[in-house]
Amino acid sequence: MDNVMRSADESSERLIAWGEARNIETCFERGQKLKPCPIGAGGACCRICHVGPCRLIGQNAEEEAMGVCGASLPTVAARNFLRMAAAGTAAHSDHARDMAFTLLAVANGEVRDFRITDVKKLNRVAGILEVEFEGRPVNDVARDVATKLIEDFGRQRGALYFTRRAPAKTRERWERWGIMPRGIDREIAESLHRTNMGVDQDPDSLLMSALKVSLADGWGGSMISTDVTDILFGTPQPKKAEASFGIFKEDEVNLVVHGHEPSLAEML
Repeated sequence: MDNVMRSADESSERLIAWGEARNIETCFERGQKLKPCPIGAGGACCRICHVGPCRLIGQNAEEEAMGVCGASLPTVAARNFLRMAAAGTAAHSDHARDMAFTLLAVANGEVRDFRITDVKKLNRVAGILEVEFEGRPVNDVARDVATKLIEDFGRQRGALYFTRRAPAKTRERWERWGIMPRGIDREIAESLHRTNMGVDQDPDSLLMSALKVSLADGWGGSMISTDVTDILFGTPQPKKAEASFGIFKEDEVNLVVHGHEPSLAEML
């Protein structure tokens, strides 16, 4: 791996070299050692049920290969992709669920570590959710906002609240193609349902479901977590700060808290 740029960040390059000199393996070394699965590289493997796994490979696999259940290679590829999208939506949205419940706990006075920092953002979100905010106590508004955001996880019919933010023509297009997201958990569950053996064999239909569950993430989980984080901890503003490995001190024990949970970092 000599003379190969592994990171655009100069300090990361030095750290990688430091690890190599001490025989500390990183993802870059593992990436060189591991070879792509030949089945996945040249075809597809289906592990949806326990009759398989079914290998769909060969020169004409896309047109001719078929699993035990009758699934074609495009169907298997679409199933796998949809399950990945559903897993990503679940990961993003479970974080959003925690943030929504944190906001509710703050509004109810159950949490003392946090407070509502950006009232303007709270009122802006309340307006989108059709929650009255003029002349009301901040915690009452926050309680109603949090309650409505939590509703979007289990909604069975209708559309996510925040899809109202999308342009009208975009919403019309989503409706026309049948990909307007309903409840966040609803779309994740339907994705797993559709990809089960013997349910949806149409790759185009499966890919449309991937769009739908992805919209549930983008206009649901991701947007909820971003807005609640701004309400609780303040909308980000440009500021001068120290970053990267230069912040570590050689003569001290440096503790690194790694993760994607802003409430933990704020608490610390």
